[in-house]
Amino acid sequence: MLPAMATRPSLCAVLLCTAVAVGQAPPGYKTYENKLAPVQFFYPVVYKEMPLPPTEQVVVAKFIIKERPDELEKVDDRSYKAAEPELNVFKFDLPATVTGPEAGKEKSEQGTPASFREAMEAGSRVTSWEQFEKRFANWRLAEDKKKPDNFALSFKEEWPASVPKPIGYLVKKREGNVIFGIYGFTLQPCEKAFTTHVQKMAGSLVLAAEQSGAAAEAAIDRLYSSGKYRAVEFRKKARAELAKEWRAVDTENYLIVHHSKNEGLINQIAREIEAMRALYSELFPPVGTMDSLSVVRVCRTREEYHQYGGPPNTGGYWHPGNEELVFFDYSYTMKTLDKDEKRAMGSRVLTNDDSLLVLYHEAFHQYIHYAVGEVAPHDWFNEGYGDYFSGAVVSDTTGRVLRVDPSSWRIHLAKDMCEYGEGFVPLEEILKAERPVFYHPTRIRFFYAGAWSFVYFLKNSKEVAAHPKWSTILKTYFDSVKDSYREQLAKLGATPDLQQKMVAGFNARKKALALTLEGLDIAELEKVWRKWVVDMKDPWPSQRKKHK
Repeated sequence: MLPAMATRPSLCAVLLCTAVAVGQAPPGYKTYENKLAPVQFFYPVVYKEMPLPPTEQVVVAKFIIKERPDELEKVDDRSYKAAEPELNVFKFDLPATVTGPEAGKEKSEQGTPASFREAMEAGSRVTSWEQFEKRFANWRLAEDKKKPDNFALSFKEEWPASVPKPIGYLVKKREGNVIFGIYGFTLQPCEKAFTTHVQKMAGSLVLAAEQSGAAAEAAIDRLYSSGKYRAVEFRKKARAELAKEWRAVDTENYLIVHHSKNEGLINQIAREIEAMRALYSELFPPVGTMDSLSVVRVCRTREEYHQYGGPPNTGGYWHPGNEELVFFDYSYTMKTLDKDEKRAMGSRVLTNDDSLLVLYHEAFHQYIHYAVGEVAPHDWFNEGYGDYFSGAVVSDTTGRVLRVDPSSWRIHLAKDMCEYGEGFVPLEEILKAERPVFYHPTRIRFFYAGAWSFVYFLKNSKEVAAHPKWSTILKTYFDSVKDSYREQLAKLGATPDLQQKMVAGFNARKKALALTLEGLDIAELEKVWRKWVVDMKDPWPSQRKKHK
């Protein structure tokens, strides 16, 4: 699942040579500590640093206020979250001035994106002030006549009359071909204090000295001097970009970036994700060598997960553009819930098991993205198998997957669908659904439950094992997707772009499903699947809602 694109400017940075050291931070502020950043400054202590997506090209650092200001206590949660006080430090380079015959000619340094990551980076890149201003599409920028390069931001879109309006402030600086500065947003009652924060930060903001990050770079180099890990340059870059208080843990195939205090959970993730990787590889042999290093990001709380970009109503996601698997520490989140939130959960308690359930699910998406050549299978296969793996049980002693139990998040709805018809989605509709249908907000939970139960049925049913066609459905589909995608790409030449790959992926999915369903009696298969789900043993019967 891809996170929604933000309406605020979404903007990474490269080390830069220049000049001055930032002065000592005044009371109420602290000095920014990332020695590899291209700028130096201080920021208010009431704000916490947030990590940036790895495809970020303009924003250098982002900060979100730690606690809700007193002035905004009466603002409802939804409105507050929409304009939660935040500060952003940005920097981008203008193109070098061209003279002679080439002057005035536009040049494109970047070709057509060939991957989701390249597309994300291209979409974030800025090369002019005018281009940067377009990032503020929902805002009106008014420059202060008394303070050049200081801009008040007012929100142009509709906003509830009973709620204070969002406001913002931006300070711009320039040295040579480098434009940098601070901008941020809040709600109107905080305008005066917020503007002061932005202006003070901007006053401290300078370009970093050329050798300011040398010691930090040397320390990271020493971590990997043993030669134990592959993709060392990728690991170094990710560590250099860690936000304050975030840490990283290396495993053979992953880099786990986390803000969790739960060391037991992080150690378990590091151990068990490699166990799951071994199982994925066994069941889904990749089309070639999988050289890409996978990143797992664990936020401390659900709130922090959403602040980073986690979509509403999700517990985790795999982002093929940022190439990150993102979720949060469920057990620590449980400690942060208020009485109303706990009451709404009833007897349910969030534990490490919930974090691991999400890990196993999303890690499958992450693996399959690389295993089949960056093409996504149909969602019934992708999400159904993701939920299937969420029930994995890993041995504490051998580090291998012992078995795969039912999904505690899907089994009860799947049973209600099949036994009582609640939201039941016909099998053929599940199998043929493309993303807009599968993820429609009003039906997504039924598609998820149906897809999981069908995959679990195909993996565990005696009727399936005894049937010559049914028993090959999963293998036939997966092999066909891989083969069909390679065939489609071969028609496109040596360097297909992302749009061509997406069309090839659609055609490959369509052909693979047709080959898989060829000769199948869907009605009979649905009948047997539905009865099997009704009869399936429920390990948690007390958690299922009562039916009259």
